[in-house]
Amino acid sequence: MEDVAAGLCTSVFDSLPRADQRRKAELYTRGLLTAPGRKTMRNIAAHAGMPAGEQSLHHFISCSTWDWQAVREALAARLERSLGLQAWVVKPMVIPKSGAHTVGVERRFDTRLGHMVNGQLAFGAWAAGDEVSAPVNWNLHLPVETTPAECAARAALDIVDLRTPRRLPVVLDPVEDGHELLPRRFVAAGVPFLMQVLPNVPVTVVDPHLPGIGRTESRAGTVMEAARMLRRPVRYADGADGTARTAFTAAVQVEPVRAGGLVRPVMLLADWGDPRRRPDRFWLTDLVGAPPAGLLRLAELSRRVDREFAEVSERVGMRDFEGRSFQGWHRHITLASAAHAAWALAQEQRGAGRPATAAVAPAAVPVPAPRPAQATARSRTQAPATGVRGAAYGSRKRSA
Repeated sequence: MEDVAAGLCTSVFDSLPRADQRRKAELYTRGLLTAPGRKTMRNIAAHAGMPAGEQSLHHFISCSTWDWQAVREALAARLERSLGLQAWVVKPMVIPKSGAHTVGVERRFDTRLGHMVNGQLAFGAWAAGDEVSAPVNWNLHLPVETTPAECAARAALDIVDLRTPRRLPVVLDPVEDGHELLPRRFVAAGVPFLMQVLPNVPVTVVDPHLPGIGRTESRAGTVMEAARMLRRPVRYADGADGTARTAFTAAVQVEPVRAGGLVRPVMLLADWGDPRRRPDRFWLTDLVGAPPAGLLRLAELSRRVDREFAEVSERVGMRDFEGRSFQGWHRHITLASAAHAAWALAQEQRGAGRPATAAVAPAAVPVPAPRPAQATARSRTQAPATGVRGAAYGSRKRSA
């Protein structure tokens, strides 16, 4: 771990303009990895043998002017070279706060705790590789400025535009109102997506293989109950422990997404762990040429990120920032992401990932180029392809 952390700090913090900033960034990152208990500035300074260094670290995190986005760009480049990235996984993170004066704080539901808390909401974009993953970019939800869906979109698109010449898929959990905004944002940016949705999400079926539904708006759960006869068995690796599992899947074409003069065919995918019961999960995706097995493997990356957040991110203090400022939070979360990445790279170097997952991990899912708007008629009648072909699409451009 020591050598990996040193190498990562050298490459990632090279963008910092001053030598003292680079030294403090490495000291802080090492403290996040090794200091016991909560990763407060006081604990980090004490663990480093600098009992009087708390004020210096506070200034470096909360008051300095160094650019956290440049550090995240360097971190993304480092992980791209090392982890064999399969997708960007966007995950929400609730950060409980006791006061009401910290930036972005409001009453929220914390799925981890199962009840309402006073806290912040952030969305992280994780670089998910063959066996390990690490967070790279973060966006803090500010309720007066944006919606959770827009916050999630920016977390993914900002880092994709900065670093990725090819368009890896973005994998997302359900996001409030995300089924309306997120597909349009990703299509306009040329980024493929696989987004889990709830069974009450409205969709319009355009699939000729499911004529009974018709071109009327229906709930996703209702549509996939009608599509039970289309189910096929699929083997995939469980995202939590790598165990090989079998599920039944079905896919139905729904109304294509139009954005920025482009149109992308979209399908609704569902899986059944028990074919006698209702579907377990639902996704909307424009990866209509990918086989269901590949899509389930991509979806399982989200569960693996959950596991690594609990096992690693919590240990390196991802949610431990005690300050109130927007800039301070972003600098802390950036260095905590670097600490998590050091762990991930050390695991990859030792070969300590999970072989069962690696054996069935997907390659980057191929995506055809988006069609111009006039191709809409054909996209409504084209059945989902079953082969894997083509290359990731999209040219690099900045998103709004």
